[in-house]
Amino acid sequence: MEAMLWTGSKIRAAFVLAALIMAGPTAHAADPFKRSGFRLDPSDYALLGAAAEKLYLVDGVEVGSVEEWNNPETGNHGTVRLIGTPEYQGMPCRRLQHDIEIKRGRDPYRFTLDRCRTDDDEWKILTQ
Repeated sequence: MEAMLWTGSKIRAAFVLAALIMAGPTAHAADPFKRSGFRLDPSDYALLGAAAEKLYLVDGVEVGSVEEWNNPETGNHGTVRLIGTPEYQGMPCRRLQHDIEIKRGRDPYRFTLDRCRTDDDEWKILTQ
């Protein structure tokens, strides 16, 4: 896929977050947020991913629906909100807003990502 359907003030970070979510628990070794103070544990990524799956894997979820995640081990937590159901080149997509609060962070982080269902019934993050 060649186009990007989402925007935001932290686009670069969102690309990296998307890669880390897709990569799963082993992604912590190359934590790109180390200097910015935005670091998630592999267990955070697992919880964040599980919350997101509830919004894009299930048909009929209403726009505005929210899933929360909380990791008592790290103190990190957040929400994932379904904010839209666009289409891209005939594929159904789910636009998800991720709000992430880091235990020792000053400000929450917000990322918006589109996941689209491909012809082989896989949900992929739409990037450029």
